[in-house]
Amino acid sequence: MVRVKVAIGLLVASLILLIIYGADAAMASSSPEGRGFIPLSEAVRGSGLGGGAFVMSIIAFVISWKRPSSMVAILLFVNGGLIIAGMLALIAQGALASESAEGAMRTISSTIALGAILVGLGAWKAVGDRRKVGKEQPSR
Repeated sequence: MVRVKVAIGLLVASLILLIIYGADAAMASSSPEGRGFIPLSEAVRGSGLGGGAFVMSIIAFVISWKRPSSMVAILLFVNGGLIIAGMLALIAQGALASESAEGAMRTISSTIALGAILVGLGAWKAVGDRRKVGKEQPSR
């Protein structure tokens, strides 16, 4: 049970990082000087907040691997979905219309892939948990 609580704590912390990152990116895209409320460059902000959230989510998945927890699966879905939604919002804002569209597309597509990995891990966790719980039920 302690492992699941630690995993949930890591996933909630990574969700908070993703929300802060998204809010900062939204503020940066709407301000005339292109700055958010976090005084970091776009690359540092992405690797520190987004990358940190991804790594913490992976660690949470590994920690909770053999322990059934629907909350861990749900939070993995949410974190991955939030990453994908953020990248789709960038595409909708026209991030690919800039002069460095090729580099932006590479970054966006690799970030979407990271979000898809988290969604996949959430699905894997949910299916694996369902199988474990099903095996624990006494047969009649």
